[in-house]
Amino acid sequence: MAEPIRATPEAARQILAEQLPILRLVARGLSRDAAELEDLVQDTYEKALRAIHTMDAGANPRGWMVTILHNLHIDRCRRRARMKPHVPCDEVPPPTPEIAEAPAWSAISAADVRRAAVQLPDELRTTYTMFALDGRSYQEVAEALGIPKATVGTRLSRARARLKELLTAELAAAGGDR
Repeated sequence: MAEPIRATPEAARQILAEQLPILRLVARGLSRDAAELEDLVQDTYEKALRAIHTMDAGANPRGWMVTILHNLHIDRCRRRARMKPHVPCDEVPPPTPEIAEAPAWSAISAADVRRAAVQLPDELRTTYTMFALDGRSYQEVAEALGIPKATVGTRLSRARARLKELLTAELAAAGGDR
């Protein structure tokens, strides 16, 4: 087996410097934190420069450096995971409930939905009523209306979208009265 051709230290440093844009790009994919990104790239260069004498001039320097960068990132993640303190379950305080306003849609009643369903076009209203209000399955609705099961799904989707529009408009018109 032939001995790898070693690059001169100056040539190797030049090759490594050419990899900076791709290393930053890969590091950005691994970490969104700008400071951590720069630290990762700097540590990659430091490690690569320490091992520069092992670099084969005919090898793939980009792949070599990206591998170093990736391994450093994994090491950092593992180190961070080990640093998290273990807290026994009985020492964890219970979460404090946040008191928030109820969303606007929580004021909508079943009667509101039925009233809005009356405004739907016949084919959507019939399909929606049979499924949602009468509790029939897609198959039962399809057989009763003489349509394919997929059409039942399409009509239900359109009915729900239209009901959402109607009820949202009704809530907006009511303002904060509900």
